Amino acid sequence: MARLPQGILGGVLGKVGNVVGSSWKGIPILKSRPLSVANPRTTAQVAQRTKMTNVVAFAQPILSAIIKPLNDRFAQQSSGYNDFVSRNIHLFEGKSPSPASDLKISVGKMAAVNPSGLSQGAADTEMDFFFPTTLTDAFASADDLAYIVAENLATGEIAANAGLVKRSVGEITVSFSAKITGTDEFRAWLSFRRLDGTVVSNTGYLASASE
Repeated sequence: MARLPQGILGGVLGKVGNVVGSSWKGIPILKSRPLSVANPRTTAQVAQRTKMTNVVAFAQPILSAIIKPLNDRFAQQSSGYNDFVSRNIHLFEGKSPSPASDLKISVGKMAAVNPSGLSQGAADTEMDFFFPTTLTDAFASADDLAYIVAENLATGEIAANAGLVKRSVGEITVSFSAKITGTDEFRAWLSFRRLDGTVVSNTGYLASASE
């Protein structure tokens, strides 16, 4: 119920139909309320929310180790995480990016280097990924640090190895929580970062089976 504390021509407190009376800094004001609120569940809105849920789930296990060191320094008026999400969200209609080769864990001046192969590691939860040690351009150095994200397609697990191996080594190991079987297939995304963090590479890609 509305009240008229200053008479019929004075201020209004409360609701009259779709009109709300209140006071702002001692001044009586009237605001209209929307007659109805649309349900924000159109097909496009639901699809976009699904993509957001999927890309966030993918990013969460690699946020501190991969996304932040490869992207924070170069983000413009946002965080490295926001940059990662905005440039990759269109790939996440499902829980894995598609096409996977388009996923970018980093974007930089160095040329991308694709992993050249993979094999079972020393432990039954490890995979070794190999990459060329050739310097691809003037920005690359043998001392660049390798950052790799790998996905076990059989389990859906995302794992990473970040900044512990130099380009000159040519090999990097990724540890998973679940035991790896001989039939498991993998995807991997590889980037490099200069020792001082001032330059990163574009993203290289490897799939252990044809897609």
